[in-house]
Amino acid sequence: MALQALSLGSEVDLWRPQTGAVHSAFARAVNLRMNGEMWTVLGANLPDTPFGIRLAQGGHLALLHVQAGDLVHVRAGYMRVGPLILDCRTASRWAPTRWPQPATDLEVRLAAIEQVARPRAWTGSAGLASEVTDALRRSDRDLARAVCRTVGRGPGLTPAGDDVLVGILAVLTCGASGPAGIRATARLVCALAPVLHSTPDVSRHLLDQAARGLPGRALHELGKAVFEGAPNDILANALDRVLDTGRTSGADACLGLAAACRFTFLTTERLAA
Repeated sequence: MALQALSLGSEVDLWRPQTGAVHSAFARAVNLRMNGEMWTVLGANLPDTPFGIRLAQGGHLALLHVQAGDLVHVRAGYMRVGPLILDCRTASRWAPTRWPQPATDLEVRLAAIEQVARPRAWTGSAGLASEVTDALRRSDRDLARAVCRTVGRGPGLTPAGDDVLVGILAVLTCGASGPAGIRATARLVCALAPVLHSTPDVSRHLLDQAARGLPGRALHELGKAVFEGAPNDILANALDRVLDTGRTSGADACLGLAAACRFTFLTTERLAA
């Protein structure tokens, strides 16, 4: 069965011959193990990711024929996933970019995001987001303890605490700039390294990708809209796309994003006021 790909993430190389295997298969997405990375074949209605292959409309129905353990073969712009052949030669590319410096009234936008996201998030996510960002102001030991308490914590295929960390990392890698941002990112990545093994495979790969400045498109576009001071309707639409991710995953990531924005930008503003 042949399928057409609409878009590819910037980190997906479908021209170099390589092989892999299906890690896990769901109704609208299939995760692939490819040379130490995790790629994802996505239905048309799901947002792009840096390691994603998004199918044309209706293509996700064919994913029901794919099973964990099926072999994956890549060559010359084509990908065979079990019984499926994906033609990716004309697919567009998506890549995350750096966000601008925040426009005025950042706190107003963060409060609006939290007001909508908090009721949909896991009950412990707001506390974890505050704990990690507060620890970024303290010692490496304090940060390591906060991260250890957060990784793998909470419900979900990607535990809520991991989603919080993805939101924090998105801000630090795509939004923060200068020596302070680089230092905070390096400290958080260092604190994560010893405990990544304790969380599920999919979550571990998402954390690793976020640490490299490679968040998914929905979260990336929400952060960009927050930083730019986008009109309320654009911001609301971007927020809705993130909140549609998993049962609480999107909301958990939003709380991490808001906490990291406050840590990175509003603390500085208050000290200067």
